[in-house]
Amino acid sequence: MPTFRSTPVDAVIDVRTKVEFWLGHLPGARCVPVDTLPEGLDTLGLPRDARLLVYCASGGRSAMARQILEAAGYTQVTDGGGYVAARAEYEE
Repeated sequence: MPTFRSTPVDAVIDVRTKVEFWLGHLPGARCVPVDTLPEGLDTLGLPRDARLLVYCASGGRSAMARQILEAAGYTQVTDGGGYVAARAEYEE
């Protein structure tokens, strides 16, 4: 099971664009661009208590994604900030 800052993670969500995702992403991450997240919540197929890690390029979009997910009822959302910082603290 992957971990972020030594905490288990059930799912990793990259909220950058598909092009940014294609250029590099965390292992096992799913690309759900933040501008499609509200409509794509049901496609995640994750329970509302799943431990989610969200990240983007620098931290702005991941903060927005965390707010969107928490407003939708997800209770364990971690904002990993930017890709480089998240990669440094993520382990498969």
